[in-house]
Amino acid sequence: MIRRTLPFFCLLALGGCADSLETTLGAPVQLAPGQSAVIEDEELEVRFVGVASDSRCPSDVACLWTGEVVVQLAARKAGRTTQHEVREAQSARVGDHTVTVLQVLPPRASSQQTIARADYRVTLKVAR
Repeated sequence: MIRRTLPFFCLLALGGCADSLETTLGAPVQLAPGQSAVIEDEELEVRFVGVASDSRCPSDVACLWTGEVVVQLAARKAGRTTQHEVREAQSARVGDHTVTVLQVLPPRASSQQTIARADYRVTLKVAR
């Protein structure tokens, strides 16, 4: 068991533990850009890279189309890293796991031209 998990923990140490949050399967976790959710029992790490696009309707405006936000995620499982672009309220497969984007904050406002990259937060849930 130690031989199997040691390389995973070494990779986490190289990636910077301060940017990693431990979580469990099924538990929502909120990440800032650059932060990772780590599920040690599953040897899985999911990093919030950033926002690929944000065309959501401002929360203080009535729109015919609500728009969408697409986040960029990087997942590492069994020494293999994969890249994913996932819309809010949708999921991506990472091996035998499903990573669901539950929410992307902050909502857009009509008074705001753009949201700074550092201000985004994504709430994820990882399940089998």
